[in-house]
Amino acid sequence: MNYNNERTPGESSTEMIEILLFSLGGQEIFGLNVFKIREVTELSQVTQIPGQQGAMNGVISLRGQVLPVVSLGDAIGMSTGEPNSKMIISEFASRSVAFAVTDVDKIIRVPWSDVKPPQKYDSEEGSVFGVVMLEDGSLVSLVDIESVCHRVLPEKDATPVTTGFELNKAGPVFFVDDSIVARRKISEVLDTMGLKHSHAVNGVEAEQKLLAIASSANQNSEELEERVSLVLVDEEMPIMDGCTLTRKLKGDPRFKNIPIIMYSSLTSEENARRGIEAGVNIYVKKFDSTSLSNAIGQLLAHA
Repeated sequence: MNYNNERTPGESSTEMIEILLFSLGGQEIFGLNVFKIREVTELSQVTQIPGQQGAMNGVISLRGQVLPVVSLGDAIGMSTGEPNSKMIISEFASRSVAFAVTDVDKIIRVPWSDVKPPQKYDSEEGSVFGVVMLEDGSLVSLVDIESVCHRVLPEKDATPVTTGFELNKAGPVFFVDDSIVARRKISEVLDTMGLKHSHAVNGVEAEQKLLAIASSANQNSEELEERVSLVLVDEEMPIMDGCTLTRKLKGDPRFKNIPIIMYSSLTSEENARRGIEAGVNIYVKKFDSTSLSNAIGQLLAHA
């Protein structure tokens, strides 16, 4: 089962998410964004490797590529003991990982506005970024595979922050991301660059906070750029996605001169095109500190 992660040109889908439903055993239903899936296949022979532990099951060779195999049920604490029979081959942020699951079901397509934030029942670095209700009332938990990989397959950030830009006159940066892992990394980049910053955890909260900042600046006869010099938006977020947020901000004359950078683990040209069409100035790969800091410096050094 292969997935074509390109949209048809002209298709209006910026507010939609396609979700592959799957099972980890038991009654719970889980989902992954189809854009991050290369294919689904039968669970093949897994080779054990020295030092593997926890949810890391070993590696497989798939069409000449060696991929780590992660038992998703073990990784998110939802293993029922039922054997895994399928592998979801996922690609995101230049990584390829095989997630072993019990079974796969079907693909559904829902508006991003139907994706609700999860309850704070798990650890701060939760494994679920959103929840969707199906027509029969069943709930689908959307797995945050970036956070899962951060815990199970941690890798050192090999992309250093680019410094040396003349940013002394730059105002604070505002960013929005629903992932605690991503927010921490973005904060590290901005701190290293010497930029003040504030943030929101989803698109709706970001819109509310930014509109409040704009109103306050107007009431105090201040330039908005003194309060917000740049906005960073994640493409994938519950309630309101990054493209929708960007279009809303660009539709407000007060934000006309405020540049926007979109970052995403979805790195196809089609995703970048959608972001640019929504109004972002630069589209960069998520968790790439060099690309992000270069983009920030490029926009703010000449502000």
